[in-house]
Amino acid sequence: MKIFFIYLMLGLSVIIAQTTILRRPSFDGVFYDLLIPIVVFLSLYFPKRKGVALVVALGLLMDLLSGGIFGLYLSIYFWIFLLVKGLSKYFDVHDTTFRMVLIGVCVLGQHLVFCISVAPPWKGTQLLTAQIGTVLWQTVFAALTGPGILVFLRRLQVRFAPPSLSVKKETGDLATK
Repeated sequence: MKIFFIYLMLGLSVIIAQTTILRRPSFDGVFYDLLIPIVVFLSLYFPKRKGVALVVALGLLMDLLSGGIFGLYLSIYFWIFLLVKGLSKYFDVHDTTFRMVLIGVCVLGQHLVFCISVAPPWKGTQLLTAQIGTVLWQTVFAALTGPGILVFLRRLQVRFAPPSLSVKKETGDLATK
């Protein structure tokens, strides 16, 4: 339970940083949604029930604090969680190259969902073409920095995993003894 609250507090810290510091004009369009690597990590290393509970909590917090369309972040994070869980059954998700592509595609997908949900149908292509440089930059930046964030989160998990839980070496999942 301790590791659950550690990731909840880490996620809340990232949400607060994203909604306050990273919204400044000097950071406009530079950073991607930093909760995406956390959601990918949770889907790779947490059991399904704990992971879903944490993703739903983080999605609700992001929806409440971001000021956007309510439920948008929650649904994006939830679907990313389910898709990565599904992909992990068929692909080697512990390969760094695959993780780079996975996180990049998740950021790109989030931007497409934002474009579809925010823009009127007749202006969606105009909005997408106006933001294509920013979207591509954030996708590449996420692909380059995402695996490093996953390594940091993995070290955090190994450090703070309770003694009643062991970490499987092959998959890294938490398992009860």
